[in-house]
Order: sequence, then structure tokens, then C-alpha cells
Amino acid sequence: MRPKAICYLMVMLLIIGMVACGGDDDDSEPATTETETTTPSQPAEPPAAAAGAEIDFAAEEKAIRDLYAVYATAHGDKDVDTLEEVWLKSEDKSVFTAWTFWAGTFERNDGWKAVTAAWEGIFRLRGGAMTVDITYIAIDSRGKDAVLRGEYAWGNQRGDLISALEKDGDDWKIRAIDYTGGKHGKQVKDLNAPAHTFGEIAEE
Repeated sequence: MRPKAICYLMVMLLIIGMVACGGDDDDSEPATTETETTTPSQPAEPPAAAAGAEIDFAAEEKAIRDLYAVYATAHGDKDVDTLEEVWLKSEDKSVFTAWTFWAGTFERNDGWKAVTAAWEGIFRLRGGAMTVDITYIAIDSRGKDAVLRGEYAWGNQRGDLISALEKDGDDWKIRAIDYTGGKHGKQVKDLNAPAHTFGEIAEE
């Protein structure tokens, strides 16, 4: 019995040894811990441009000057059709002309149709080339509203004008003109905090 018991013991040790060695000979790949695939973060978009940052104020000022050049030429030609095109077509009372062209009497014409009719009447009495020496331009931060000041000469009529302009789509239009230079009340108000200016307001 003793030799048989020793034999069993040896067989048992051999089996245990084979089992122990078998774990080391396993060809399977070691388990790996999978991590969630991440996409590289996209670069942050630049902050939105500050108000007025993308407006080309030099180009807007030039457009206003060009508009006034057309306006002055239309006076010399007594061209009512062109005048109609440079004015804002609105019947709101913020659209007006104020002048003293009728024998020095102050007159204000409200609304686009009244402005056009008034010019037709004036053209029957006055003519000649008009010039406007622009001394001041102010444009708001949105590039939508502007104020212009200048000295005008039209025939024997001379004086200071103050004009309000407004963007109508992509084009500047004249909204109001006070040919009295503010002598009959502040018909056209200046912009409070313009983003762009040319020249300075002369002391009144």
C-alpha cells in the first residue's frame, strides 16, 4: 500500500504542476480595458464681432458724400425725378425740409410727397447749380443713421444746412434737411454717441 500511495501522491503532484503551468502557457491575449473614444475638441469659434466692428465707416462716409453730390446736381438740373430717388420715401413727419426760400419766410414740408411738391414749386422760381461744402458727418454704430452738416450755395441763396440720413436697404437716403442751420429751432437732432465722425460741430 505504501508504494501505491506514493505513486498516487506523485500523480497528484504532476497534475497540480501541469494545471499550474497551463495558466502560464495560455496563448490568449491579456484582457484590456477599453476607454471611450474621444474626438479632439474643435477650436472655439471666435467671439462675435463687437457692434460696428464689421462696418466700413470710410465706405459709408463716401456713400453719403456721393449721395449729396447727386443731390446737388439734381438741383442745378431742376431734376425732380432724381430728387425723389435720393429722399427716403415715407410720409412720416420725420421726413421733411425746412427752409426760408420763400422771401425769408420759414416753411417746413412734412412727408416725402410734400417735400417733392415743395421742390417743384421752388424750381419754378429758383435755379442754378448747388454746391454743398460738407463740414461734418456723424454715423451711428449700426451704420443706419447719420447726420451731415455743411455750407450750401444755390444761386444767390447761401447758408448752413443740417441733414439727417437713414439707410434704406443698402442705400443711404436723405430723411430731412434744415436749410436754416437750426435758426428756427432744432429741426434735426445730432447723434448722441456716433461711432464715426468727420469734422467737428461748430459752436452755435
